[in-house]
Amino acid sequence: MSLNVIPEWTFWGCTSLSGNLVIPNSVTKIGDNAFYNCKGFNGTLTLSNNLKVIGEYAFERCSGFTGNLTLPNSVTTIGSSAFYNCYGFTGNLTLSNSVTTIGNFAFYYCDGFTGDLTIPNSVTTIGSSAFYNCKGFTGNLTIPNSVTTIGSSAFKKCYGFTGDLTIPNSVTTIGESAFSDCYGFTGNLTIPNLVTNIENFAFYNCYGFTGNLTIPNSVTTIGNSAFYGCTGFTGNLTIPNSVTTIGESAFSICTGFTGNLTIPNSVTTIGNSAFENCYGFTGYLSFPKSLKKIGTGVFRSSNNIHTVNFQSLPEGISGNLGWQSMIFNLTDDSYISDLATGTVDAISYTRMMTSNWGTLVLPYPLTLTGDEPYRLYAIDNMTGDELVLKQLYGEVAAGTPCVVKRNGTESELTFGHHYTELNMAINDQPMDGMKFSGTYWTKDVTDGYIIAKDCFWNVEKLKGVGSVTAVKVRPFRAWLSGTSANAPAQLSMRIDGSTTGINAAEALDALNDAEAEYYDLSGKRLDEPQKGVNIVRMKSGKTKKIIIK
Repeated sequence: MSLNVIPEWTFWGCTSLSGNLVIPNSVTKIGDNAFYNCKGFNGTLTLSNNLKVIGEYAFERCSGFTGNLTLPNSVTTIGSSAFYNCYGFTGNLTLSNSVTTIGNFAFYYCDGFTGDLTIPNSVTTIGSSAFYNCKGFTGNLTIPNSVTTIGSSAFKKCYGFTGDLTIPNSVTTIGESAFSDCYGFTGNLTIPNLVTNIENFAFYNCYGFTGNLTIPNSVTTIGNSAFYGCTGFTGNLTIPNSVTTIGESAFSICTGFTGNLTIPNSVTTIGNSAFENCYGFTGYLSFPKSLKKIGTGVFRSSNNIHTVNFQSLPEGISGNLGWQSMIFNLTDDSYISDLATGTVDAISYTRMMTSNWGTLVLPYPLTLTGDEPYRLYAIDNMTGDELVLKQLYGEVAAGTPCVVKRNGTESELTFGHHYTELNMAINDQPMDGMKFSGTYWTKDVTDGYIIAKDCFWNVEKLKGVGSVTAVKVRPFRAWLSGTSANAPAQLSMRIDGSTTGINAAEALDALNDAEAEYYDLSGKRLDEPQKGVNIVRMKSGKTKKIIIK
């Protein structure tokens, strides 16, 4: 009678065995735990040529085997931990051409294997820790196009491999620490086009690569320490437009890059020390408007990057990025975090103004010299349906809601400051039962007055038009809140007290005329209206006399 199956637990814990182990050709299955912890073997392991299934833990802790291990082509299944901690093998490992899955921990700590490791074309899944610490391999690792999943720690600490690492385009998943500490590989590394996440520590300390790193547009997340210590990569590093997150220490100590670093508009988060000690990158670096959060020490010791240009105001900028200058260039499309704090080297906000008048609030101070292509005003008081404005001079504190007027015909205005503290708080200004407030984000306003076409308009009146239930106030703008439905439909504006010589409406038209020319009584051309008597020549050709007190 032939033996077809070696049942589960048959030789479990038989530590007195010695010599070689030969599985007869009649055997088709070795059950789970069949030779678990059989430590006495001190020779070769020869498997049945008809063997199909090697069960879970079948040879776990059988540490005495020597020589080669050949899995016959009849084997279709290698169970989890099948050869776990069988560290005595001293030759090649040959896998079956019929196996589809290499189970979790299948060859965990089998560190004696030498030569190449070729994964057969039949395999679709390489399990977690399948070859963990198999550090004896001294040749190439070949992964076929049939493989779709490389499990976490699958080849961790297999640092004997040499030559290129080619990950086929069939692979969709590269698990956490999959190639961690595999530092013998050389040449380029290309991540397959179907991979969406490069997991934490995926290529940690793989410092043998000597070429380019290519990350495809399918990748959305680059995990923590994903390429930490990969010192050999050269050339530029382009993060694709699909990536939203770059994890902590993702490229730390990647010293070999010798060109530009490109961060795309899709990135929202950059972790602590993401590019620390990447001193090969050169030049000027720009971060996108989408960036919401940035960690500390991102460019610490990356001394060839001199300036980092931000187009957003993210959380975390108070942390020490490195020694680089931090310059912020903001627009209405920039992401603004309410957690942004700290000192910046330079900051500015740019807006296209299609009307003469607008509103403004900034999370940093402005110092007015009088040479700006704009003027800023506070609302001094309200009289009936008129706002009386008072021009601001010198320093305007962060968070102060203002009325802004173009001084000339320039439509693109930039409001900037050097080396200053950020302050995200809004300093609301009380105003006759209302308040002048501001926002750094687009806001739906349901009451009060918003500015448009050089007047303040009652939101309650606008809400009655069509299906309008709120009016949007865009970032870095201010509005008056707290009115009722009985309030005037609009509020006009008057600068610095009263106007005489013409009625208030005509005076306001004159002051709002961007192409108006101003003269004193001697005929001298003025840059803007002054206190006292002003002669105003309007675009229409009319000339008016205005007295400003």
